[in-house]
Amino acid sequence: MNKRYACLLSEPPALAGGQKRGLDSASWPPANAGGSDLVTIAEQFSYRIEIIDGGVLFDVSGLENRIGSPMQIAESIVNEMQSRGLDGSLAIAANASTAELYARSRPGVTVVDEDEHETLPLAALGIDEDTLKVFHSLGLETTADLKNVPENDLVARYGLEFRKTLDLMNQRGAHILTPNLRERTVTWDYELDFPVEDFEQLIFILGHGLGKVLEQAGTFGFSSEQIDISLGLDNKASAEYSIKLSFPTREKSFWLKLMNLRISNDPPEAAILLMRLVCHFARPRALERGLFAATRPEPESLLLTVDKIKKIVGTENVGVPALVDQRLPEAFELDHEKLPVGKEILEQKEQRPVLALTYFHPPIPADIKTADGRLLYVSTDHFAGRVTEYGGAWLQSSQWWTRAFWERMEWDVEIDNRRIYRLARTMDGWFVTGGYD
Repeated sequence: MNKRYACLLSEPPALAGGQKRGLDSASWPPANAGGSDLVTIAEQFSYRIEIIDGGVLFDVSGLENRIGSPMQIAESIVNEMQSRGLDGSLAIAANASTAELYARSRPGVTVVDEDEHETLPLAALGIDEDTLKVFHSLGLETTADLKNVPENDLVARYGLEFRKTLDLMNQRGAHILTPNLRERTVTWDYELDFPVEDFEQLIFILGHGLGKVLEQAGTFGFSSEQIDISLGLDNKASAEYSIKLSFPTREKSFWLKLMNLRISNDPPEAAILLMRLVCHFARPRALERGLFAATRPEPESLLLTVDKIKKIVGTENVGVPALVDQRLPEAFELDHEKLPVGKEILEQKEQRPVLALTYFHPPIPADIKTADGRLLYVSTDHFAGRVTEYGGAWLQSSQWWTRAFWERMEWDVEIDNRRIYRLARTMDGWFVTGGYD
């Protein structure tokens, strides 16, 4: 079997003399190719792929029986690029070094035959500037000119290292294609013999597949932060679930419990016929705690606990509070995907005292006495007292475009020099909505 290698680069090089051979690059769409797109194209033609600077090098040996001649193989690769709107340079040769050399030296497509020499400028061979100047002064401008000089004379003049340059020019480059494309995901599929309506009956089978994908991720030296679940249903539809974590882990029991919780919160609408797991690779977690660090739960245990709470009270009611940069009655929102992060205190710093407002749910009805527009006395079912100091009034919201902006006024009041409360007046009367600690 004749060896054939293809080199595909994302940026077409500037035309560097000589005649192009093959397809006309002017027919290609004027767009640049991304690295991941080039890999996707290479995967359509080969399993042996090496990612190189600016492109990919891949083995297309044996495609003659399926596609045809080297030129037809090149046409197929270009058609794949055109379908994705990509531009670049492509070279196919019997030597990996030769394929990369012509892809970097010529735009468009070049197919190099073993028994023919494709002329290139000497600069394409990576010859140093001083040597190039000498060659130019002798009238040697291209590789065809250099081939007329005896190789032994060139090696004797420029040393044994120049032999590598001559080998490259004569399609005898020493580069060996070394696949370095690492898998990014691993997939497991399982088709059932008959439809199953109860997902819990499938947990055992799902656990078997989960163990396989996590084991394979470990074989590649990775962990996982995301696993996608696809359930093919009896009604020709599918149920899709994506579990994303903020930390990588390969703990099978943890993933299985999490999958069971997520799917039970949103069960599929029909019986299940097919199961698919897609495990996305991530770098393994490295965790080092201080010797005297405070004890806190492992992320896996905390996430499982949070998911169980969500199942009881609803997803919208559980999360990490995040402040909102507006004046609102309760100026925070819940981030439902985030988990609290424990931090070790490395240095104790003096902090200024702060006031924290505790909201009362529901607000406490209040009777208010006023005189000459001043607040004098507050009375509720839980406490009562004379107002010694107060601040306000303020509109309860900075969202002036809403109706609520105009319907509520607020004050901060100090009762008998003891405690400060938040007081609000609405269309329904007076209320104590919170207290400062």
